[in-house]
Amino acid sequence: MSNTDYITNQDIMLLLAKRIKEYRLAARMSQKEMAEKSGVSLATISHFEQGVNQNMTLNNFISLLRIVGMEQRVSDLLPELPMPPMALKQINKFIPKRVRRNDNDTKS
Repeated sequence: MSNTDYITNQDIMLLLAKRIKEYRLAARMSQKEMAEKSGVSLATISHFEQGVNQNMTLNNFISLLRIVGMEQRVSDLLPELPMPPMALKQINKFIPKRVRRNDNDTKS
C-alpha cells in the first residue's frame, strides 16, 4: 500500500479546499462573487479555502462545485455499481455454496 492509502479526513478536506480555490481562480471569480452566486457565505468560503473551517456541509460544497461547473464530477467519486445490490442478491441465491460429488462424477 502507498502512503496515499492513509490520507486523513483533514488532508482530504484541505485538498478539496485547494481545488475549489484553484477552480474559482481559473473562473476568474472572487470569493465574494462565488458567495453571491452560490448562496454560501463569504466567511464560509474564505475559512474553507484557508483551512480554518473544515466542516463544510455537503450541501454548501455541492453549491460551490455547481458555480465552477464541476458538479458532474461527483459521479466520479461514487460511480454507479455495475449491478444493483438486490439483483446481485437474487443471483447469489442460485449459486451453490458447495459442490457435492458422488462416485459417478469422479470416475473418468
